[in-house]
Amino acid sequence: MSARGLMMAIAAAGALGLAVGPGYRQAVEGEPPSAPGEGLAGYEGSDLCGACHPAQHESWETSLHARTVREPGEREGEVLGQSLLCSDYEAKYVLGKKHAWRFMVDSRLEDGMHVLLPCRYEVATAELVHLHETDWQQLVWERGCGACHTTGFSSDDLTYKETGVGCESCHGPARRHGDYQAAGSMISFAGVPAAKESWICSSCHLQGGRSRRTGLNFAYNYEAGEDLYADYVFDWESLDGVADDVEDPIDIHQKLLARRLAEGEPAAGGLRCTSCHTIHPGGHARHEALPRQDYCHLCHTRGDFSVKEYNQACNVCEF
Repeated sequence: MSARGLMMAIAAAGALGLAVGPGYRQAVEGEPPSAPGEGLAGYEGSDLCGACHPAQHESWETSLHARTVREPGEREGEVLGQSLLCSDYEAKYVLGKKHAWRFMVDSRLEDGMHVLLPCRYEVATAELVHLHETDWQQLVWERGCGACHTTGFSSDDLTYKETGVGCESCHGPARRHGDYQAAGSMISFAGVPAAKESWICSSCHLQGGRSRRTGLNFAYNYEAGEDLYADYVFDWESLDGVADDVEDPIDIHQKLLARRLAEGEPAAGGLRCTSCHTIHPGGHARHEALPRQDYCHLCHTRGDFSVKEYNQACNVCEF
């Protein structure tokens, strides 16, 4: 977007009595984006959204979506220094927060690309485990994980607009907003059909599929609201005969819901992704208010209805 366009948007926001966030100021003043490369055309970054949606932007900043890729702090540096295999490296970014941490560095083999160090920190046990000790430098992060940990990701050149899952990952690129006088074709989760909502969430949370066009682990240049399965292929038959005692109940639960909606069948009780999960700032406390039905037992035991142990693993990087 041009500086003139940004200034017009600022004026429009002011006329509506909306607070103008720092993202507009930075963009107008020519500060660089938060990630290398341009990414997909029409994406402007989450700071831009904060100009007219300050409350939503503020809550998003504290969410796990925003922090899926974050800069390391002192504690992360201390943890990395405890690994005999990885202590010689200084992490550029850290992935994960609640359950495990992975550490990212610049690739020495491909300019502009990144790789994950062969060590993972387990938060619950405070232990470091090692993995991919011999081939980690060949596993380019952008090819395996990039689309789901960034915003405006381009499958063509593996660049992106910003790190983290930003506003445009779920609501669509800023170019859909037109002149910013109205919503345009931006996605609003207040009125989007359950199937379309599932496409958006499943573009990252339905792990294990492939792009028809590229063969990568994510759909080709996916934009929120598009039909995910026009390019992304998932083996639905792999879910047949799933038992209540599956080892990864959260992962299976998500996939079963995605299949029902993809096949055009309403889920039991009208269940959809946002029935259980809040987006700003994020979480799944809503599910406690839902009536207990058979699908609940994928994640809860039948007797005392206690939560099963968390065990959802990324099939790409063993997160």
